[in-house]
Formats: sequence, structure tokens, C-alpha cells
Amino acid sequence: MKLRIRIVCVAAGLAALAFAGFATGEEQTKSEAVKLILTRMKNNEVGAWDASLQLEKLGPDAAPEVESRLGELEPPLKIAAARALCRMGNIRAGVQALVEIIAKQPDSAVAIEAAELLGRYGGVQAEGELTRLLGNVQRVPLKIALAKSLCTAGTTEEAWEKANTTLATIFKDAQGENRKECALALASVNDYSEQVVAVLEDLQVEPGYRGRQAQALLDLKKLRDANRQNLRIDDNFKDPVLREINARLHAFHVDKPKSFDELRNAAAKGMASAFDPFTNYYDAKEYKEFRESMSGEYAGIGAKVGFLGDPSDPEKRSFCIIRPIYSGPAYRAGIRSYDEIVSINGEPTKGKELEKLVETLKGPPDTTVDVGIKRYGVEGEERITVTRENIKMQSAFSSILPGSIGYVKLLHFGNDSVGKFFAALDDLEKKGINALIVDLRNNPGGLLSAAVDIADGFLKNDKLIVRSVGRDPNVVPEEQFVTKDPATHPDYPLIVLINGASASASEIVSGALQDYKRAVLIGERTYGKGSVQRLMELEADGRQSAVKITIAKYYLPSGRSIHRSGIERGGVKPDIEIKQEARIDPRENSKFEDLRQAGAFNVYTQKHLAQNPKLFEQLAEYDAEDASRYPGFDAWYDSLPVHMSKETARVMLREWIKIQLDDQAGREHFLDLQDDDQLTRAIAEAMIMLKQKDQLGEIEQYRLLLKKFKLNEK
Repeated sequence: MKLRIRIVCVAAGLAALAFAGFATGEEQTKSEAVKLILTRMKNNEVGAWDASLQLEKLGPDAAPEVESRLGELEPPLKIAAARALCRMGNIRAGVQALVEIIAKQPDSAVAIEAAELLGRYGGVQAEGELTRLLGNVQRVPLKIALAKSLCTAGTTEEAWEKANTTLATIFKDAQGENRKECALALASVNDYSEQVVAVLEDLQVEPGYRGRQAQALLDLKKLRDANRQNLRIDDNFKDPVLREINARLHAFHVDKPKSFDELRNAAAKGMASAFDPFTNYYDAKEYKEFRESMSGEYAGIGAKVGFLGDPSDPEKRSFCIIRPIYSGPAYRAGIRSYDEIVSINGEPTKGKELEKLVETLKGPPDTTVDVGIKRYGVEGEERITVTRENIKMQSAFSSILPGSIGYVKLLHFGNDSVGKFFAALDDLEKKGINALIVDLRNNPGGLLSAAVDIADGFLKNDKLIVRSVGRDPNVVPEEQFVTKDPATHPDYPLIVLINGASASASEIVSGALQDYKRAVLIGERTYGKGSVQRLMELEADGRQSAVKITIAKYYLPSGRSIHRSGIERGGVKPDIEIKQEARIDPRENSKFEDLRQAGAFNVYTQKHLAQNPKLFEQLAEYDAEDASRYPGFDAWYDSLPVHMSKETARVMLREWIKIQLDDQAGREHFLDLQDDDQLTRAIAEAMIMLKQKDQLGEIEQYRLLLKKFKLNEK
């Protein structure tokens, strides 16, 4: 049987079909109805999509029976049953069936059809699977179908970026049929670049469905362009209040009047923001920039940059590398933390605005940029050529702390985060950990599927992890995400670190583990981003602008919402609240930059770091707040050009040493067993849960903790 799934309206006759011969009655159960429909479908007595509609009309109660019979069906028929499951509300089972078809027959036409259905019916639950499959499959037509579906099902910027980057990369490199299919996919997600339009214009003369599709897409573009040009300003401000405000602004405001487009955009932004902080309007310029950032056509050198020095005087501030991304091209080319960028492609950076400088560093992947840097102790300007690329961020960092406590820091919930996280955890368990600290601080979230999989690794049995609920279930159906892997990691003490920058997927993991009392949460209340957004292009101006709308909220197993709004604080509250205390007076923070510019830090590290590498690695984690542990500290302190206490000087020197060690090792140093109040409180809690509180005083790095947190007080 040859199936062809298209994103078109079902014919009116099909839509009107009832399952009259199969309707439930007193003499016939829904189970029997499912069996009869599937049997007739297998015998070719009824078309697959007719059968799918009939199954759907049986309602959610029939879904378990349909799911139990999926194994009886060949892939073309299984697709129809999977669609019915999604429409019946059992999206998880439907998505799983479609994914299995793709995994088992990636070279078949039916795999492409399954990929298309994932985008149409899979919703949030398909997002993670589409992202994973997109990274694994090699066949170009299937990658195109998966990317197109991810554009539809994606709810995160990471998903949109992966989908758009995939399509843009394929289109750039592909020839023949693959290039034509990719052009159709790009146009369907409103990417009408000159190259795409050129392919469509050639393709529209081709007989058959594909030629008609190309012609329809070109006609749609013309219609939108005409619609955008015909927008009349004569009908502006029909609302009397807006009309009067506009008139008074034009008459009395000290600045020159704003254009209608500027006022309309401001009103649209205000309208969107009235709902919640995550519902946003993108005007034409912003949406174009957003799409470009998602397309993979623009890349960078891989570094965090900014101005240091006097921010008020463009001539006295320096454009510097704050920190290179250690997996990026800038670091590989030899650029290090606090290198001053004095020129870009031969043009001086002095006096330029930050946005312009950053834009100059960006460009298409595989292009080069010449960066002129100045470094302390090196005469003149050094020119370094960096090849731009799309930057891949580190996902996870792990270590074993004293006392056999495992530590895993998860930086984001991306495409490879689940694999990296559990690989790190498996390695720690092989080495013999007694407890685990999972650090989700400053983790902004990412893929929901990654959050579900990581929570699943610590929860047993059939447990709800999170559910998403919209205002109207007919518009946005409720989705539930439950544990699916019966195997879990050992029930050792588990502590999760959170703070105000832990958001979205971080809150789902921490909140679910807290609800089931599987983990103790330490730190600060999380951000409160517990919602699903959908990006919708606006037809009114030819899909040149867009609105990102919150369509559903996430609810944890206990029923609480983590989404913050004007009336709800949201977020996940820790079991043990610990704020990170500043180690020096904030009024003295500027002295760090004074010492750096004076070369004081460099003088010390150039003299001592290379001679004592192991010592300084230990001091970076723990120095017992003892300046005497630093070789030559007193002489260095006496030579400082800026007045400060010895304690302040020690703290600042230690921070500089951490940066230098990171640059040498090519990875960021996340562990501070002394000044990281939240981490050290987690360590203390782990030792308490292990009934080893008395051993805190026996481990040098932990000796200060009993006094620091007053753990001996009753």
C-alpha cells in the first residue's frame, strides 16, 4: 500500500465519515470496535486514513487498545494508527510508534511520512525525538522532513536553530532532487531567500504535485508581498483613545513625532507583554534577525567579549575577551582571557560601540576574521586569524569530591545533554560514589525531552514527571510526560543545586525530584519559566513579523505550577535556602580591574604559577582563607599599586589564578570548595545524609563547614 501524507485539508467527505458500522453500543465494546477497524484496514477493506479517522472517533478510552495492537501492523498501517493515537490524546504512544518506524526503516518512503506526522501531531513530546533523530540520520530526504517537522513542533530556540541550520546547510551543499526538496521545505517555513525563490521558479514548471506545490508557494509569497504593500495608514488609530493619544503626542512631545510603524510596533509589544514575560512580539527587523540567528548562516569566534575600564569614556575603555569558549575557534587560535582586542580586520576598536564590534566578529561559518590583540608582557599588536564557526557549548562537567561525593554540573538541556550527563554519572558510579550533587545553577533550560529523560533516571515505576496544560484542551491538548525507563540509578543521597537563573527544564527536573522526595534542593528559588511557547508568523504583514505566545503551562507532579506571572511568584523553592555571599566589599570590585590593568596579577602568576602548578590547582579549590599558602604573597601584596586589605588581595588573586588555570587546561573551573556557599552547604548535607557529619572535621577541605553553617548547634 502506498501512502502519501500531505499537509492539506482532509476532503470533506472523509471528514464527515462516521464509524456507523463500528460505533460502540451495548453489544459491542470499544475494544471490539478497534479490533474490527484494524482488521478491515489490514484486509484493505477500508483505507488507512479512513480507518485512522474511525479510530479517532472512538475517543480516548479506546487508545490503550489501539496501542496494544500496534505490533500487529506493518509500518504503512502503523502510521495511520499512530496518528489516531495522537489525536485520541495518547501522544506519547503515537510519537513512540512513529519514531520506531523511522529508526527501523530510515531509507524508506514510509520513514519520511512518519517524520511529517511527527511535526503535525507530535507536539512538545515530538520535539526531543525530532532533535535526536536529526542528529543521527544520514539520508538527506529524511533529514529535510525531520527538520521541517521540528520547525513546526519546536518550542525552544535551540530546536528552531537546529531545524533552520539543518535546512540551510543542506540547501547550501545539496544538488539535484535534494536541493529542490529542501527549497520546498524552506519556503514552507517562510524562508524565501533569492536562492530558494530561484529553485522554486525552475521547479514550478515541473508536472505533478511538486510543481504545483512550488507554484502555490510562489503565489503565496506574491500574495503576502502585495498584502504588505497594501496596508493603509489612512485607517490607523481607529480606536478613539489611541487616536487622541497619538494626536497629543504629535502636538506636544518634545521629540519629533514617531512614525506609524514605530508606534504600532510599540503597541504590539505592549499588548504581548501584558500577558507574561515570555509572550513577545517581533517586528519585521527583529524577526529577520531572529531567523538569521537560527539559520546557521551566522557564526562567531567563540568568546564572551565586553568593555573593561571606564564605561563612560569610549577612549578609556578596552574591548576585551572576558572568557573564550574553550571548545571554540578563538581559543584554538591562541586567544586567551583578558586579551585586549585593539583591531578587527585592521580597523581599530577604540571608540566603537559594543554592538557594532560584536557584529563585525560574526559572519558566515568557515569565513575568517583578523583579530588584533594586545597582551600583558608582549610588545605591540599580535594579529590572529580566526575561522568562524557555529559554537557548541560544553554540556556537562563532573568530578569526585572528597568523601566520595559525586558532582555533575549540567550547563544546559541540549541535544547531547542526556548522553553527556549519564556518561559522566556512569563514570562516577564506577569509581564508587556514596552521594551525588547535581548542579543546575545558571542553567537556562532547553529541551523538555532532555529534562524528562534525566528525571526519569532517578525515579522508579510509572511516575508523572510533568504535564503541560493549555487554556482550551481543544486548541492545545494536555500532554503528560511519565517515566518510561524501569531502570534507575542507585538510591544514594541526591542533592540538586538551584538558583534564580535556573529555569525551564532545570525547574522541571528539580521540582519533580523534590515532589517525590528523591532529592534535597539547596540554593535559591528558581526563575519561574514553566511554560510552552509557540512562534506564530503574522499573516497581516506577509509573515514578516511574528508573535511568540505562551500556549500552555507546566505543572509538576504535586499539581503546582512553576510559571511566574504578575500574581504568581512561580519557580521552585529550595528545601534549604542559601544565598551566595560576596567575599569582598562590592565597592572594591573595581579594584580587580585596576590591578589587572596595572599588570599586578600577571607579575605574580608569571613568577610562581609555572613553578607550582599542583599547588595552585589545590588553592583554586581550597586555600583555607590563608594568604600564607601563596608563595611570595607578602612581597607581592606590598608592591600593589592599589590600597586594599590582605584578605581582599587574596580573594582577587585566587580568582585570577582560577582564570589562568582554566586557560591552561582549556576548560572552565566550576569547583570552589571554599567560597561557593551553596556547593559547600550541599557537601555538608550529603555528609549528614550519609551519617558522616563527624568526618567533616577530618577532611581538610571541609573543616570550615561545621562552623560556617553552624551544624553543631541544636
